[in-house]
Amino acid sequence: MSPRKLLLGAAVALLAVAVVSSVAMASGRASSSVTTIRAVEPAPVMKANKYIQINLRWNKDVYSVPSGGTLHIVNSAPSEGPHTFTVVQKKDLPRTGMQAFKCKVCEKLAKAHGADPNSNAPPKYPFLENGVGQATPPSVDVPGDSGITGQGKKGEHIDLTVTAASGTKLYFMCLIHPWMQGEVDVS
Repeated sequence: MSPRKLLLGAAVALLAVAVVSSVAMASGRASSSVTTIRAVEPAPVMKANKYIQINLRWNKDVYSVPSGGTLHIVNSAPSEGPHTFTVVQKKDLPRTGMQAFKCKVCEKLAKAHGADPNSNAPPKYPFLENGVGQATPPSVDVPGDSGITGQGKKGEHIDLTVTAASGTKLYFMCLIHPWMQGEVDVS
């Protein structure tokens, strides 16, 4: 093989490595700006004549996302219907069973979504921006920002952009299942 062909082959190989590395780095950056939050439902636990423990929950307690990043909220627990990702103040998170069953912020924000408590019909507004119903996803940065994962089918999801400043902690819950709570640390 001539030195010229050898040099050309080496240059093509180096270019290919550079392109593959650039694509891998770019896709790594893109995926690091997306944080997935899943509603999951491990099997219930029962103690006869004592209790039944429903394990419907978010897959983690704390998530991290950069400011400008995306929250990908997925319904992996369809048997309990749709779920909401709703930012609330920390003080509004229910801490007892009674608070969960009589959740004032849940009632207020469900009403803002246009949900009829006497119907199984979908809410009028799939999203809230600062507590106001709308058809488009909110910029997630303050309490009252919310989205519904769909009608309750497995895999339904929403993507929300986080615009809160770096260093912000966002507390969230599902309005339908108020014990499903978590925290998003914005970096």
